[in-house]
Amino acid sequence: MRLIKKFIFSFFKPKIILIKGKEEDLLIEATISVLGKFLKFKKVEKIPFFFKKDEILIFKSENDFNSLIEKSSLPIFILTHFEDPPLQEIYFASEKKKVEPFLKIVKNLPVFSYLILNHDDETVRELSQITRAHPVTFGFSKEADLIASDIKMNKGLNFKLQYNGSLLPVWLERVFGKEQIYTALAVFSLAKILKINLVEVSMAFKNYKSLPGKMRLVEGINGSFLLDDSESATVFSMIEALEILGKLNWPKRKIAVLGDVIGIGKYTIEAHETIGERVKKNADLLFTFGPRAKFIAKGAFENGMEEDKIFSFDKIEDGIEKLKKEIREGDLILVDGSKEMKMSKIVEELKAFKGRKNK
Repeated sequence: MRLIKKFIFSFFKPKIILIKGKEEDLLIEATISVLGKFLKFKKVEKIPFFFKKDEILIFKSENDFNSLIEKSSLPIFILTHFEDPPLQEIYFASEKKKVEPFLKIVKNLPVFSYLILNHDDETVRELSQITRAHPVTFGFSKEADLIASDIKMNKGLNFKLQYNGSLLPVWLERVFGKEQIYTALAVFSLAKILKINLVEVSMAFKNYKSLPGKMRLVEGINGSFLLDDSESATVFSMIEALEILGKLNWPKRKIAVLGDVIGIGKYTIEAHETIGERVKKNADLLFTFGPRAKFIAKGAFENGMEEDKIFSFDKIEDGIEKLKKEIREGDLILVDGSKEMKMSKIVEELKAFKGRKNK
């Protein structure tokens, strides 16, 4: 059956894409959502039996992608990034080993293929030295091929895309954070290879909704707003989320609702206290959920946050009603924590569903 699939694939020779690295699901979603307005994309878990001739296949399996490289009319490998410098260097071991599984693919890419790389991750950037493919890089660095600059925040992200001496304004509505900008840059890089007009891609981004739990702004109960970053968390990403919360020009209160960051290891206490140090200047109230997150509360208190502004609970069920009673009209509420903490439950409780009566 696999040989038959490869024979069919060889006959039609479709374009294929492999997306790997941090927030790969976010990039797959953005590619299908934004570029899907111009070309047909199909996400596949393995080599498909049936596909349309003009479909571009997005692979989840690097093994299947690697086995089809020579049979494709245009293989494209996109590698985002793995490290979160500089905090990742403080609290975690090097993640360079995460690149190793993809070395074979990079070396096997033919001369007519493309390798899209995050220039800001040195380990990823270096892969351009060992491939025959055409490298295309993106990032905040001036040395990248596609660069994000002049970043501004309001009720979303606004930045300028620099490429080939040109400037293009980009607006991402109701989403925030470095990962969203990286995602957009990777999409623009892919669009450039596929010869899609980048001005039209920028316009298509205005309707981009992103994935739930990825620094997305949604309406909450009692006329509040939620900054939903509940899907995952590292020390670095949570601190970045707090900094974004603080920088947003918001007329009402800002509330940080933070859960445990899982997987830190022996530096768990210090890491959570470091997060707590950033709470005082970026939030008016703090709610923590989980035994590790209590050290966020400790760090916030020791750095000058008043005790009556801090609320800590072991479980979501223990504190959700207190949180709901505290929310006022116009509050901006950051919800963040590791996936294992199920902070998305808090988001669901606080969302302003249509037709739901908010008390």
